[in-house]
Amino acid sequence: IFICVFDFFEQDHYVYTFKKCCLENRELELSDEATTMILNTKGTHGDISKDIKSFYDYVNNHIVTTDFTKQIDDEISYLKLDTKVRREFMLMEARLLDERREGEAVGIAKGEAKEKLATAKRLFRMGLSVQDIAKATSLPIEQVEALQAEHSCK
Repeated sequence: IFICVFDFFEQDHYVYTFKKCCLENRELELSDEATTMILNTKGTHGDISKDIKSFYDYVNNHIVTTDFTKQIDDEISYLKLDTKVRREFMLMEARLLDERREGEAVGIAKGEAKEKLATAKRLFRMGLSVQDIAKATSLPIEQVEALQAEHSCK
């Protein structure tokens, strides 16, 4: 369940529900019973319970209007005061930030490697030598030689 404070799909539904289906035949559905729900706190269409509507109002405006949102507000207040929970939350946030940075670095490195390989292939088509291509792309000579072997097979 994802709670969004914006309408990702821009269709004004309170809830978007997804199940896994086969792309080749949309009538085929996996029987793993997995369901993804996206709760759109800005929605206006569909039927939702009074408690869910009050929860949306609480998320959007931080206003307690029912016993349900009072329970949520009390729990959040309690957790904010609990130093152990706050410390664990801050550690989790730091770990998530580190993982995001690592993921971005890996993605950048993969993108750069793909670009170097594409450049090397273009340079082969232009007739440059293995040594010149290795120098121009900063790829290891062994990798350029492997590309040359691949290129000559085509």
